[in-house]
Amino acid sequence: MSSATSNANMSKNTVLVPVDDLQVGAICRTPIEDEIGRLLLGTGTRITNEVIDGLRERGIEELTVNAEEADGLSNRSNSSAVKAKPKNTRDKDASHAPGRDPTKWIKGVPLKDALVNRHHEPIDLTRRRTLQGHVKMARNKFEEIRLALTEQKMQTVEALSDLSGAFASAMVDDHDQTVGEVVASNTEMSLTDRSVKMGVLGMAIGTELDLDGPSVLEIGMAGLLHDIGLYSMDPAFSLPGRGPFSEEEGWEYRKHPVVSANSLREVSDIPHSVLLAIEQVHEQYNGSGYPFGLEGKRIHIYARILNVCDTYLRLTLGTGFRKALVPHDALGFILHQARYGSFDPQVIHALLRTKSLFPLGSRVELTNGKWADVIRRPVEGYACPVLQLSDGERFDMLENPEEAVQPSCDPQRNQGRLSIEAMKNIRWNPADELFFDAE
Repeated sequence: MSSATSNANMSKNTVLVPVDDLQVGAICRTPIEDEIGRLLLGTGTRITNEVIDGLRERGIEELTVNAEEADGLSNRSNSSAVKAKPKNTRDKDASHAPGRDPTKWIKGVPLKDALVNRHHEPIDLTRRRTLQGHVKMARNKFEEIRLALTEQKMQTVEALSDLSGAFASAMVDDHDQTVGEVVASNTEMSLTDRSVKMGVLGMAIGTELDLDGPSVLEIGMAGLLHDIGLYSMDPAFSLPGRGPFSEEEGWEYRKHPVVSANSLREVSDIPHSVLLAIEQVHEQYNGSGYPFGLEGKRIHIYARILNVCDTYLRLTLGTGFRKALVPHDALGFILHQARYGSFDPQVIHALLRTKSLFPLGSRVELTNGKWADVIRRPVEGYACPVLQLSDGERFDMLENPEEAVQPSCDPQRNQGRLSIEAMKNIRWNPADELFFDAE
C-alpha cells in the first residue's frame, strides 16, 4: 500500500485523508506533496473525478492534508461510512456529469485560478488515453447530432455540453498536454475533429483571458457546434482541405454561420450567447468578415476568440493546393495580420500566451540537429518552451539559453514554411481559403 505521507504525518497540524474520501468540486488551498516532496496537488487544484483516478493510478491511497483544510477536501463529514469507489469509474449521478456540476464551474471565479501547475512533469500516458477517448466520444456524438438534424429531431445538446466539460476538466488537470495533444495538426481533419480542436483551443484562450468556468464551457460548446449547419448543406462544403470555391459557391458557403445558428434556435439548452458566437464566428474585428460585416466589440467575445482559433486551424490544415503551415509560421502570420486590425488584440495576446511562439504540440529542431516536440509553455516570455527530445529526454529552453530552435516540418503532416516576406505581403481574406505556395 502506498500513501502520500511525510515526516509531518505525526504532526497535530496534518491528517491523513483517503483518496476515496475526496469531495468532487473541492479546491486545494495549500499544496499537497508525497513522502519525497513531489507535488501531487497544487494550490488551487479543483478535485475532479479525473484527479481522483489519476491519484489512484499512481498508487496514492492517502493524502497528508493540513488539518484545517481536511473537512473541506473530504466528504467524510457528510457521511459516516463512505465506500471506496472502484478504480477508473465515474459517478453516474447526472449532477456530477462533466460540465453540469455547479461546484466545479463557479460563476465569477476565473478558471485560470484552478489550473494545476504541471510545468515540471512529463507527458502522462494515462491522460493521453483519456483525451483520445474524449475525441472518440465526440465523433460518436456528432454522428448522433447529424442524424437528429437530418430527421429534424434535434432537441438537446446535453451530450456536447458534457463533452465540453470533460475537455475543460482535462485542461484544468493539465492545460499544456490537453491543448498540445488535442489541437496538434493532423494530416487529415474531419469536421468533427476540427470542431473539437476549435472548442479546446477556444476554452484555453478564454481561460487565459480570465473568463470564469461557465463562460469557458460556453466557448467550448460554441466551438463544438459552430459548423453544425454544414451537415445540412452541400457535402462539399465540409470536406477537409477542400479546393477554392467558385463565386457562387463562395456566397452559398458564407451562409453557413446563420444556417448553423438557426438549426439550433429551438434547442432549449443552448445559451443565447452560444448562438450569437456561432452566428458571428467568421466576423473580423475590422469589419471585413461575414455574414453581417460586424466589427470591434459589436462582435461577441466568444466569437472574437473562436475567429482567431478558426484562422489558426485553417492555416495549419493543408489543402488540395497548398501544404499546411507549421504552427510557428501560422502563429507568425496571424501576428502579421493583426497589424491590419483583423483580430481582437487582447485575443491575439492570449493566443500567444496559450500556445507560445513555438506552439504546444508542434515539432522543432535544435542547433545540434536533434528534433523535439513542444510539451510545455514557457514559465515566462514566449520563446523558451519545454521540449521532449526524440529519445524521451525533457529539455527546458529556459535552462539552456545557448541552444536555439527552429520550426521543423513534419513530413507526415504535409507541412511547409512561409517566409517573413510572404507574411508581410499576403492579406488574410476570411471568406476564402488563403492562396500561397508554401516553401
